[in-house]
Amino acid sequence: MYMRLGFSVNRVFARTPLSTVATAEPGVCRLAGRAVALGAAPVSEASGRAYVARRLAIVPSSDGSDGTHRFGQAVDFLVDDGSGIALVKGAGGRVSVSQDYEAPVTTLDKVPWVDVLLRSGGYYNGSPTTCRIRLYEGVVEDGAQVGVRGQVEAPDDEARALGASVVIRGTASDPVMIRAERREPAAS
Repeated sequence: MYMRLGFSVNRVFARTPLSTVATAEPGVCRLAGRAVALGAAPVSEASGRAYVARRLAIVPSSDGSDGTHRFGQAVDFLVDDGSGIALVKGAGGRVSVSQDYEAPVTTLDKVPWVDVLLRSGGYYNGSPTTCRIRLYEGVVEDGAQVGVRGQVEAPDDEARALGASVVIRGTASDPVMIRAERREPAAS
């Protein structure tokens, strides 16, 4: 599921104190740790990279005035912070990650998955063969450092089977938020 982006994940993260899986209590919480894919992670149509979360910026242009359309996508994954494991319910989440991939410029007719995505966000172009597409992407890969913010719940049977002691998910009014985190420098 793709989610159209509209507010700053980073601002919300800044207002939410960091916790650990071991000390997380029911309610809204922010965790940081290593992302662990559940099975085979989806592979990006744009860059060919596997991901647990990604952010796309798509710039369609027939005349240069179509703007940038941003989308995020995430799947369920685990976060291991060293104190425990959390199951993150990523579907419908907001994603913040630096866009480190730029696809070659093409036309909309050559990337039908982009056309479907843009239409789901309300964009329509009547001439896909002349509509130029610039696409930028950033991903959170399996094993990468990741931050998550969402509603903490007790583990269900699925979470317990995966070794998770809590579940992090979004609510109808407050989606789960996912962002790439910088790796901590090694202690010397």
